[in-house]
Amino acid sequence: MSRLAYKLHFVDFGNICSLCSQNCCSRFYAVLLPDEVEEFNDKSFTIMTEKGPVKCIGSRGGQPCPYLDINGRCTIYSKRPLDCRLWPVMVYIDFKTHERVIYLDLDCLAVREGRIPVNIIKKIIETVKTLNLDEEWLEKYTLAPWPNNLIEIGRFKEEIT
Repeated sequence: MSRLAYKLHFVDFGNICSLCSQNCCSRFYAVLLPDEVEEFNDKSFTIMTEKGPVKCIGSRGGQPCPYLDINGRCTIYSKRPLDCRLWPVMVYIDFKTHERVIYLDLDCLAVREGRIPVNIIKKIIETVKTLNLDEEWLEKYTLAPWPNNLIEIGRFKEEIT
């Protein structure tokens, strides 16, 4: 597990997701951080963005994530990458202001139904503000093709340390 993913070790949506009729891991992919690529290299694929390629895992070509078991459960849940840990929270960059923008993805049924605890979302937001995400990676992540059925829940300027 990457250093940044570990900072979100407290995120466990397993019970919420197990009750869901829509398995998001059968429909979406996760963008890997550069230091996560090697760990998941055996099942990763490349997505091209306007800023260059990113490595991903998850659903592709109508097939579910290869890390799902036959019951639709994640086989790497304890060591899943940052993007998997964050979702349905997403962090994009605003190319005009260079602010980090935090969204909830409304393609998640639990978000639409209000089943994600507010205190967990707040803790995720506070943790995201400390992640020091690489700007080049974040630009590619923002540009990776995604349905973008998003609602903004926060924004901040990254503090230079």
